[in-house]
Amino acid sequence: MIHVKPSSWGIIGRVFAVVALTVIAGLTANTLLYQSASRLSIREEEARRASEHIVVVARMLEGQTPTRRTEIVTSASKEHLKLKWFPWPIEPTSNSVPLQETRNQMVRWEPSLHGADLRLYLGSINHSTEVIGALRLSDGSWLHFRTPDLVGAWKLKAGRVLIASLPMIALLLIAMISLREILRPLRLLAHAATHVGRGDPIVLPEQGPGEFRHLIRAYNDMQARIVAMINDRTQALAAVGHDLKTPLARLRLDVDSITDAQTRDALIRDVLEMEQMLDSLLTYFRGDAHAEAARLVDVAVMAETLVDDLQDRGYDSTYSGPAHCDAQVRPVEFKRALSNLADNASHYGTRIVVSLQANNDTICIRIEDNGPGVPEEHLQRILEPFQRLDPARQRNTAGVGLGLTIVSRVVADAGGKLTLSNRPEGGLRAQIELPRPASAILRHERAAS
Repeated sequence: MIHVKPSSWGIIGRVFAVVALTVIAGLTANTLLYQSASRLSIREEEARRASEHIVVVARMLEGQTPTRRTEIVTSASKEHLKLKWFPWPIEPTSNSVPLQETRNQMVRWEPSLHGADLRLYLGSINHSTEVIGALRLSDGSWLHFRTPDLVGAWKLKAGRVLIASLPMIALLLIAMISLREILRPLRLLAHAATHVGRGDPIVLPEQGPGEFRHLIRAYNDMQARIVAMINDRTQALAAVGHDLKTPLARLRLDVDSITDAQTRDALIRDVLEMEQMLDSLLTYFRGDAHAEAARLVDVAVMAETLVDDLQDRGYDSTYSGPAHCDAQVRPVEFKRALSNLADNASHYGTRIVVSLQANNDTICIRIEDNGPGVPEEHLQRILEPFQRLDPARQRNTAGVGLGLTIVSRVVADAGGKLTLSNRPEGGLRAQIELPRPASAILRHERAAS
């Protein structure tokens, strides 16, 4: 394994960099916002002065001759405030918009305009937006004015709220993206950790801050040791299993030569029980090593075949459910799991009922017997390794207490759940719930059509 030297730019430094970047961006945004607010305040003050200027000019026009009025408005006009005097009011165009709020603002600024005939419109002149207005004088003539600056000044308050919120949104996005990138190795580590216990190890590249590189290196080393330990254990178990099965086979041949039928049958049962115990131990300790790949399997046919085998062995058993139903399982292991449940039911009951129900999401398989059941306090305990059933169900106790444990593990590997419960009418119910893949539903629909 290649060891990469951890970077001194660790997670603390990166978090500090994110904080520093946030502070710098915040200060920059606040400075820009302050400057923008200052400019907006200046424009608002100019708009207030423009309103005062209009009122003053209107007073100056009172009692003047038309010629004098023209001279006054010409001299009073400014670059951003054009004034004219006409004996008729302003005529709005088809695209003009009345500015009632702007008019109310001017009245609040200049109480002398209260009750006056003041008309304001938002119009477009020479491809630019301007405020066009007219104020009626006492003799019925009109003071016309237009300015391009009052629109922005009189609509600043709502815009300031939006402008103030934009920097914060931008800062949150920057922090989120930066932290997400920094924590990316942790997500990869969590993903790899979910696979190491399933016989599918993933060697992670050492990346990210120095602390994460140390953590990933330690994880890779630990994973290598675990995989090596599992492989060694599996090889040892395989060797032990082979060495034990050989003398058992010879013992079976020796037993067959015994002439006393009663003694021979008793010894054969003992040998068979030893073989079953050995198979259970090897299956349990082997775990996921050399496990077969999961694929779509018709579990309905598997369950129905299981019932046929029970009937051939002389057990009263029935199956109820659809003729076909696919699930994503490991076929050999899942068939062994169903057989373990069926054998368990046949040991303690005289009737076995196997049923299957399926909907769009789940598949439910039940194996029920009419035996004595299990005390409620022991229902969870018997799923643990090497736990024997309660004396109430000890009519036949072959095995070492691993059958239900193996079933639970096989079902869990398939993404399902095993639940044991007592039937109200007596007996034990073993229920397997499996997820139903979309491909299985599609395959069923094609077969039905």
